[in-house]
Amino acid sequence: MTPTREETIFLEFLRSRGLRVTAERRALLEAIFAQHRHIDADEVLLAVQEAGHKISRATVYRNLELLVACGLAHKVRLGARRHVYEHLHPGQSHDHLACRHCGRIIEFVSPGITAMLGEICRAHGFAPRDNQLQILGACLACATADSQPRTVHA
Repeated sequence: MTPTREETIFLEFLRSRGLRVTAERRALLEAIFAQHRHIDADEVLLAVQEAGHKISRATVYRNLELLVACGLAHKVRLGARRHVYEHLHPGQSHDHLACRHCGRIIEFVSPGITAMLGEICRAHGFAPRDNQLQILGACLACATADSQPRTVHA
């Protein structure tokens, strides 16, 4: 079977750092790229285990961080202690609105923001490698629910 572009990137990244290419790492890569949504570490753990691999939660976290480091995944913060991950395809980017109440994530692309970031980098002589824009707040449903008067029961 021919490796995907992403698999090739990940395997080269691992080898360049003297890390082993294991069946568990391949399964983790496959698990995250099989999702077309944001996924947390526990969901990745379950998917890899369901594929027949013995893997610990700590190993999942370490390898998700490797995927982030090699540019194949983003880590999206939903609150002080909650993160989800999403796979990336090199050369494609988008930004996030993340609801701190319900965890909903809205992806968006804004050519205006992209242009502005480019201008800022040029003005400072900065060569960007990657960027992540994430706006934390409340989605419409949660903001509306928060603004509703509450009934106090005696």
